Amino acid sequence: MMQLIKRQWQGMKRKKRKGFTLLEMLLVVFIIAALLLLVLPNLISQQGRVTAQTDEALVTTVQTQVSLYQADQSKLPENLEKLEETGYLSEKQLKQANQVVMYDPKTGNVTVKGSGTNSDS
Repeated sequence: MMQLIKRQWQGMKRKKRKGFTLLEMLLVVFIIAALLLLVLPNLISQQGRVTAQTDEALVTTVQTQVSLYQADQSKLPENLEKLEETGYLSEKQLKQANQVVMYDPKTGNVTVKGSGTNSDS
């Protein structure tokens, strides 16, 4: 009887199963979730900063082109479309500017929509 138990025990020792246990898999999933919780907010805030910097760069570009137009034509452009018509802005820049930029034809100031800041400050 003892020998039978001993043989079964040795047989079980030799038959090691390959693969991961449920506990190991859960541990890996938990670690991945924890890393995502740490990284995801940083990625989202970076995206917001990049968008703001892109908008400011566009405002600077449009303001520069308004100034160039004024220097060449001795008057301010009536609208941003006039800058595109006369070659101061590309069609792509105009499309982006119409989404992001507010232009005041009386003063020539260019601002980011909703921010209240302009490129002169």
